[in-house]
Amino acid sequence: MGVGNDMETLILWFAVNANIIALVATIGVAVLLVCCLGCTNCPCREKDDLFKHHEV
Repeated sequence: MGVGNDMETLILWFAVNANIIALVATIGVAVLLVCCLGCTNCPCREKDDLFKHHEV
C-alpha cells in the first residue's frame, strides 16, 4: 500500500459519495440562510435597502 493507492481510494470514496456530500452541503447552506434571515439583531439590516422597506 503506497501513497498512490491511498489517493485512489480517497478519489473512489468521493466519487461514490458525491451525491451525499452535495446533499449535506446544500442542507448546510439552506440552514445558514434561514438562520441569517431569521436574525433580528443583524447589523447588515440597517445597511440593506431590502430590509429598510420591509419589516420581517
